[in-house]
Amino acid sequence: MGKANTQQVSRAGEHFVAAELHRRGAYAVTFAGNMPRIDILATNTDQTRTTAIQVKTMTARTWQTSITRGRKREKPTEEETHFWIFVELKKPPASPDFYVVPEWWIENDIHRAHAEYLARHGGQRAVSKESTHHAIQRSRIEQWRDRWDLLGLFTDG
Repeated sequence: MGKANTQQVSRAGEHFVAAELHRRGAYAVTFAGNMPRIDILATNTDQTRTTAIQVKTMTARTWQTSITRGRKREKPTEEETHFWIFVELKKPPASPDFYVVPEWWIENDIHRAHAEYLARHGGQRAVSKESTHHAIQRSRIEQWRDRWDLLGLFTDG
């Protein structure tokens, strides 16, 4: 992936997601870090449905987030309007891979994975006790690959 810094990688992921939303027939606006926990707002063409999207982008191995983003969640009874889209950037000319994950699911998954980690390490982090870092491996979100239909923004799914 060349020498792109973290900010460039993040911004590239946001632009790839916005472009893909537009390509599929939705409208999208990026916030470039100016809105906490929302990188993109997207709407369908008649503006009857809007979704808030958090973008996580990686170039190798894992996506990075914080255990503070995890919490015990159940699938909501109402339609989900908040999503995380994980972007795996590949070396050009390859296209990125996208994983469209409902926010309730990923927050619950972070909570569950961290609880399992603590259980394996006697109730505390093995190395940096105060760290809130959390890595997400592709295998944990593989089921959500290209699930653009979940956004409910496109007439053809």
